[in-house]
Amino acid sequence: MPLPSLEQVLSAVPDGRSDPFAPVTAAVSASAQESSASDADQPQGLGLQVQGVLAVGGQRRALVTTSEGSGPVCIGARGRCPGESSGLLPVGWVVQTIDLRRGCLTVSVVGQTESPFCIA
Repeated sequence: MPLPSLEQVLSAVPDGRSDPFAPVTAAVSASAQESSASDADQPQGLGLQVQGVLAVGGQRRALVTTSEGSGPVCIGARGRCPGESSGLLPVGWVVQTIDLRRGCLTVSVVGQTESPFCIA
């Protein structure tokens, strides 16, 4: 049986993604499996999920979904970004780092650093 041509393959797959922040259903890498395994150690009350990471004007932001809603978080107390009056995260939560390369953010809860939250 002959393999399909390049044109047949390309025409069978739509260009781009309808939602660039939707979870990827491709095979999970070893590092993603490790971060999923560490999810059991993370605070469950908030249900924090990282949807994407980006740099805006030199500032790192993560797009997250919590039980309280969705939106951007920045490094600092409650993940509050400049110009925002309230943070998306609960009192006592501090976003310590946002890793653009790995798609992860590290938070501390009441002074204790938690395992990184990464893009699912």
